[in-house]
Amino acid sequence: MENPPELPDSVKCPYCGAGNGLESEFCGACYKKLHIPGEVRAEARAERILAKAAPAAGPDARPASRLWIRVALIGGLFLFYTRWLGAGNYFSLLDYVNLAFHEAGHIFLGFFGRFITVLGGSLFQLLIPALCLVHLLRRGANLGWQLCLFWIGQNLLNISIYAGDAIRQELPLVGGGVHDWTYLLTELGLIAHPDGVRKFIFLCGSAVIFWSLYLIARDARNREPIELGQH
Repeated sequence: MENPPELPDSVKCPYCGAGNGLESEFCGACYKKLHIPGEVRAEARAERILAKAAPAAGPDARPASRLWIRVALIGGLFLFYTRWLGAGNYFSLLDYVNLAFHEAGHIFLGFFGRFITVLGGSLFQLLIPALCLVHLLRRGANLGWQLCLFWIGQNLLNISIYAGDAIRQELPLVGGGVHDWTYLLTELGLIAHPDGVRKFIFLCGSAVIFWSLYLIARDARNREPIELGQH
């Protein structure tokens, strides 16, 4: 008697092409019904339960590439972080993307009064990577959401530079206009302390960045899969 064919690890969504586990009833990307037969989903669920019950292979039995790729990634991200330590107003290539989200925040939150409209730029710099983090976390993409956590920290570093410029106003503004953090700190009664606000936001960003590096290092030690997403 022939053995039954092995089930594939994943199936592509017929609508968007995203990979999904065989247990999934709906696509994790477009949320449309996958039409996977119930018995196939039940078998995949049973295999997952049996795999969890089996003795797990230790980290030493997993590919060493999972360790060294993450080690190299941590080193690169740390070097990227140090650029803010040596320059008072460092602006990275990633900040061009952040700037686009910043300007979008002013537009999308422009209906909630002047304070929220002005604050909306900095809020969107944090909200967009936070939404990406939640989406990747729900899909089990450990490395993906950890990189989003680093992105949130990097945005805080960028915001700290903007806040620290509230009095000097040396940074070029897109389209001119009012300096966001001059207005915000004036409204909050902190305009006399822009450097203190800058240091506080910078420390918060640094804490988030080092937390993300710790999480990546933890998965490096455990030699977790390198993929940004597990479908």
